[in-house]
Amino acid sequence: MRFKIIRPILFVAIGSAVLMACQSPSVKDKIENDEVIGFRSDDEAMNAAIAKAKNSLDLFVQAFQKPQEGYEGFALKLAYHTPDQSLEHIWIGNLTYINNQFTGVVHNSPVSTKEVALGDTVLIDKQKISDWMYLDKGILRGGYTIRAMRDQLSEPEKEEFNKSIDFTIED
Repeated sequence: MRFKIIRPILFVAIGSAVLMACQSPSVKDKIENDEVIGFRSDDEAMNAAIAKAKNSLDLFVQAFQKPQEGYEGFALKLAYHTPDQSLEHIWIGNLTYINNQFTGVVHNSPVSTKEVALGDTVLIDKQKISDWMYLDKGILRGGYTIRAMRDQLSEPEKEEFNKSIDFTIED
């Protein structure tokens, strides 16, 4: 089941929201080509999504510590510095939580950051968390940056996107 969950994460957010200027090609094209999706550091929707994730992290921790039937695909997104002084946001999966500390495995191939590599095991600094997600019987919980990226799509593109993923995003 691990790869069934990770494939959509990679599909949706390979490299994820690299918070820097980058507006063409379209978000849809980048998703389809598994490219980094860039956002300006002042993008209001993305910054609101990150703030919402940070402010609701306790919900993720509770769900992770006491998972209900149908909970799976737990992942955290962390912001890593890049050589050009921007941030690259990368999904971390295969999580453990011991003594109030998450550890996990890097699940995206970094594009710019030199801080981590695909497959690295990392100790998670809660200050670097920019999103969280898990599936509840196939329904996305959290995933606020995924939602912000999806909201950039036209209605036909959203429909196409929704058909391509293995989970449901409720509006």
